[in-house]
Amino acid sequence: MSSREEILGRLVSLKSDTTIGLSIRKMSDISIPTFDTDHIGDPIEKFKEVLDELHTEVLEVNNLQDIAAFVLDKYSGKRIVSAIAIEGLGDSETWKTLDPHDLQDVEFALFEGTLGVAENGAIWLSEAQMGQRVAPFICQRLGIIVKKENVVPLMHHAYKALEITDMGFGTFISGPSKTADIEQSLVIGAHGSRELFVFLV
Repeated sequence: MSSREEILGRLVSLKSDTTIGLSIRKMSDISIPTFDTDHIGDPIEKFKEVLDELHTEVLEVNNLQDIAAFVLDKYSGKRIVSAIAIEGLGDSETWKTLDPHDLQDVEFALFEGTLGVAENGAIWLSEAQMGQRVAPFICQRLGIIVKKENVVPLMHHAYKALEITDMGFGTFISGPSKTADIEQSLVIGAHGSRELFVFLV
Protein backbone atom coordinates (compact mmCIF):
# COMPACT_ATOMS: atom_id res chain seq x y z
CA MET A 1 0.00 0.00 0.00
CA SER A 2 1.36 3.42 -0.95
CA SER A 3 1.58 6.34 1.49
CA ARG A 4 -1.16 8.09 -0.46
CA GLU A 5 -3.51 5.13 -0.14
CA GLU A 6 -2.74 4.82 3.57
CA ILE A 7 -3.50 8.51 4.21
CA LEU A 8 -6.73 8.41 2.22
CA GLY A 9 -7.75 5.24 4.03
CA ARG A 10 -7.27 6.94 7.39
CA LEU A 11 -9.33 9.95 6.30
CA VAL A 12 -12.15 7.67 5.19
CA SER A 13 -12.08 5.92 8.57
CA LEU A 14 -12.52 9.30 10.31
CA LYS A 15 -15.76 10.13 8.49
CA SER A 16 -18.80 10.47 10.68
CA ASP A 17 -22.41 9.86 9.83
CA THR A 18 -23.31 13.51 10.42
CA THR A 19 -23.33 16.32 7.91
CA ILE A 20 -20.36 17.89 9.71
CA GLY A 21 -18.01 15.59 7.85
CA LEU A 22 -15.03 14.50 9.90
CA SER A 23 -15.35 13.64 13.56
CA ILE A 24 -12.88 15.25 15.92
CA ARG A 25 -10.74 12.92 17.94
CA LYS A 26 -7.92 13.53 20.38
CA MET A 27 -4.49 12.99 18.89
CA SER A 28 -3.69 10.60 21.75
CA ASP A 29 -6.48 8.33 20.45
CA ILE A 30 -4.93 8.10 16.99
CA SER A 31 -2.35 5.45 16.24
CA ILE A 32 0.86 7.03 14.98
CA PRO A 33 3.37 4.83 13.17
CA THR A 34 6.80 4.26 14.65
CA PHE A 35 9.36 6.65 13.18
CA ASP A 36 13.11 6.08 13.17
CA THR A 37 14.78 8.45 15.64
CA ASP A 38 18.36 7.16 15.36
CA HIS A 39 19.36 10.25 13.38
CA ILE A 40 18.30 12.44 16.30
CA GLY A 41 20.74 10.89 18.78
CA ASP A 42 20.39 12.44 22.24
CA PRO A 43 17.20 14.57 22.02
CA ILE A 44 18.52 17.18 24.47
CA GLU A 45 21.76 17.66 22.57
CA LYS A 46 19.92 17.80 19.24
CA PHE A 47 17.45 20.32 20.67
CA LYS A 48 20.32 22.55 21.80
CA GLU A 49 22.14 22.17 18.48
CA VAL A 50 19.11 23.13 16.40
CA LEU A 51 18.25 26.09 18.61
CA ASP A 52 21.81 27.36 18.29
CA GLU A 53 21.42 27.26 14.49
CA LEU A 54 18.20 29.26 14.91
CA HIS A 55 19.99 32.14 16.70
CA THR A 56 18.69 31.08 20.11
CA GLU A 57 20.69 31.07 23.34
CA VAL A 58 20.16 27.90 25.40
CA LEU A 59 20.99 27.98 29.10
CA GLU A 60 20.93 24.92 31.33
CA VAL A 61 19.81 25.98 34.80
CA ASN A 62 19.18 24.23 38.10
CA ASN A 63 16.15 26.14 39.31
CA LEU A 64 13.90 29.16 38.82
CA GLN A 65 16.18 31.39 40.88
CA ASP A 66 18.97 30.84 38.35
CA ILE A 67 16.60 32.13 35.68
CA ALA A 68 15.63 35.16 37.77
CA ALA A 69 19.30 36.00 38.37
CA PHE A 70 20.06 35.83 34.64
CA VAL A 71 17.08 37.98 33.63
CA LEU A 72 17.66 40.62 36.30
CA ASP A 73 21.36 40.83 35.46
CA LYS A 74 20.62 41.56 31.80
CA TYR A 75 17.39 43.56 32.02
CA SER A 76 17.32 45.29 35.39
CA GLY A 77 15.44 48.58 35.12
CA LYS A 78 13.52 47.40 32.03
CA ARG A 79 9.95 46.14 32.02
CA ILE A 80 9.84 42.39 32.75
CA VAL A 81 6.75 40.21 32.86
CA SER A 82 6.56 36.56 33.78
CA ALA A 83 3.70 34.13 33.27
CA ILE A 84 4.96 32.10 36.23
CA ALA A 85 5.65 33.32 39.75
CA ILE A 86 9.36 33.57 40.55
CA GLU A 87 10.44 35.31 43.73
CA GLY A 88 12.17 38.59 42.99
CA LEU A 89 11.27 38.69 39.30
CA GLY A 90 8.33 41.06 39.72
CA ASP A 91 4.80 41.02 38.36
CA SER A 92 3.45 37.61 37.40
CA GLU A 93 -0.30 38.30 37.50
CA THR A 94 -1.63 41.83 37.05
CA TRP A 95 -0.21 42.27 33.52
CA LYS A 96 -2.39 39.38 32.34
CA THR A 97 -5.53 41.49 32.81
CA LEU A 98 -4.24 44.65 31.13
CA ASP A 99 -5.21 45.88 27.70
CA PRO A 100 -2.82 44.08 25.30
CA HIS A 101 -1.65 47.50 23.99
CA ASP A 102 -0.23 48.19 27.47
CA LEU A 103 2.37 45.47 26.88
CA GLN A 104 4.05 47.38 24.06
CA ASP A 105 7.03 48.34 26.21
CA VAL A 106 7.83 44.89 27.60
CA GLU A 107 11.54 44.23 27.27
CA PHE A 108 11.54 40.62 28.52
CA ALA A 109 8.72 38.11 28.91
CA LEU A 110 9.10 34.67 30.49
CA PHE A 111 6.92 31.61 29.96
CA GLU A 112 7.03 27.87 30.57
CA GLY A 113 6.59 25.72 27.48
CA THR A 114 4.72 22.43 27.46
CA LEU A 115 7.35 20.57 25.45
CA GLY A 116 10.24 21.00 23.04
CA VAL A 117 10.95 19.16 19.80
CA ALA A 118 14.52 18.06 19.12
CA GLU A 119 14.29 17.83 15.32
CA ASN A 120 13.39 21.49 14.75
CA GLY A 121 13.75 23.33 18.06
CA ALA A 122 10.02 24.06 18.26
CA ILE A 123 8.46 24.74 21.67
CA TRP A 124 4.73 24.48 22.30
CA LEU A 125 2.99 27.27 24.22
CA SER A 126 -0.71 27.04 24.97
CA GLU A 127 -2.91 30.07 25.46
CA ALA A 128 -3.09 29.36 29.19
CA GLN A 129 0.70 29.47 29.41
CA MET A 130 0.90 32.80 27.56
CA GLY A 131 -1.14 34.86 30.03
CA GLN A 132 -2.15 36.97 27.04
CA ARG A 133 -1.96 35.85 23.43
CA VAL A 134 0.05 38.86 22.36
CA ALA A 135 2.67 38.59 25.11
CA PRO A 136 5.21 36.22 23.48
CA PHE A 137 5.11 38.20 20.24
CA ILE A 138 5.13 41.82 21.40
CA CYS A 139 8.07 41.61 23.80
CA GLN A 140 11.57 42.54 22.68
CA ARG A 141 13.16 39.50 24.30
CA LEU A 142 11.46 36.19 24.97
CA GLY A 143 12.38 33.51 27.51
CA ILE A 144 10.86 30.02 27.57
CA ILE A 145 11.46 27.40 30.23
CA VAL A 146 11.53 23.79 28.99
CA LYS A 147 11.94 20.79 31.26
CA LYS A 148 14.46 18.31 29.90
CA GLU A 149 12.07 15.40 30.39
CA ASN A 150 9.60 17.19 28.09
CA VAL A 151 11.90 17.29 25.05
CA VAL A 152 10.66 14.81 22.43
CA PRO A 153 12.55 13.65 19.32
CA LEU A 154 10.06 14.44 16.53
CA MET A 155 6.96 16.52 15.78
CA HIS A 156 4.97 13.28 15.60
CA HIS A 157 5.75 12.68 19.28
CA ALA A 158 4.74 16.25 20.12
CA TYR A 159 1.34 15.92 18.45
CA LYS A 160 0.82 12.59 20.17
CA ALA A 161 1.56 14.15 23.58
CA LEU A 162 -0.58 17.29 23.14
CA GLU A 163 -4.33 17.26 23.79
CA ILE A 164 -4.91 20.01 21.24
CA THR A 165 -8.67 19.47 21.15
CA ASP A 166 -8.80 20.62 24.79
CA MET A 167 -7.11 23.94 24.01
CA GLY A 168 -8.08 27.19 22.40
CA PHE A 169 -5.14 29.04 20.92
CA GLY A 170 -1.62 27.62 20.96
CA THR A 171 1.56 27.85 18.91
CA PHE A 172 4.95 26.33 18.29
CA ILE A 173 7.79 28.84 18.65
CA SER A 174 11.19 28.07 17.16
CA GLY A 175 13.82 30.77 17.44
CA PRO A 176 13.39 34.57 17.46
CA SER A 177 11.30 36.33 14.82
CA LYS A 178 13.06 36.40 11.47
CA THR A 179 12.42 36.90 7.79
CA ALA A 180 14.43 36.92 4.57
CA ASP A 181 11.60 38.06 2.29
CA ILE A 182 13.30 41.26 1.21
CA GLU A 183 16.24 40.63 -1.13
CA GLN A 184 16.93 37.38 0.75
CA SER A 185 18.58 39.35 3.54
CA LEU A 186 17.96 37.77 6.95
CA VAL A 187 16.42 40.19 9.45
CA ILE A 188 16.01 39.17 13.09
CA GLY A 189 13.08 40.62 15.04
CA ALA A 190 11.08 41.73 12.04
CA HIS A 191 7.66 40.85 13.43
CA GLY A 192 8.19 39.54 16.95
CA SER A 193 10.82 39.09 19.64
CA ARG A 194 14.39 39.95 18.65
CA GLU A 195 15.94 37.33 20.93
CA LEU A 196 14.88 33.97 22.33
CA PHE A 197 16.39 32.42 25.43
CA VAL A 198 15.55 28.81 26.25
CA PHE A 199 16.09 27.74 29.85
CA LEU A 200 16.55 23.98 30.16
CA VAL A 201 15.69 22.77 33.64
